[in-house]
Amino acid sequence: MRRRYLIDGQTHDVVVTRGADGALQIDRAGRRISARAEPLPDGRHRLTIDGRDHAVWIASSADSVFVHGNATGAAEVETVDPAAADGHARAGAADALSAPMPGTVIAVHVAVGDAIVAGQPLIVIESMKLETTLIAPRDGRVRAVHFGVGSSFGLKATLVTLADA
Repeated sequence: MRRRYLIDGQTHDVVVTRGADGALQIDRAGRRISARAEPLPDGRHRLTIDGRDHAVWIASSADSVFVHGNATGAAEVETVDPAAADGHARAGAADALSAPMPGTVIAVHVAVGDAIVAGQPLIVIESMKLETTLIAPRDGRVRAVHFGVGSSFGLKATLVTLADA
């Protein structure tokens, strides 16, 4: 099955099939990846990619899957609507840092108007007993910080909005 996914802001065309061993075979740009997920007793999943195991939390919504592991960080995989004008499911996604899963803000490192650089930590959240630091994807300024320390938020809530420098 040919699909288009948005993974952390980048669009990927992939072909997904199921191998004889039951694992998913994912072909992207001429590279084949074997993947499977198995539930663990503590609520996490064992995600096996090309023979390497990763213990991760997996949360899903109607159109997205969020994967978060201590060693792997957080990633969102979203099905892209090919009928969308720009091929992306959300307009303005580059300026809005969204929550990869519901949680609570535990630290805010920036304020409205602050100049930021790509890679700079902006906000730290806790979801499912794991801390995730959201970093600036580009240089710019902070337009808005939507939640303060101790605030709870839902799945895909916009946490920080960026503006051009």
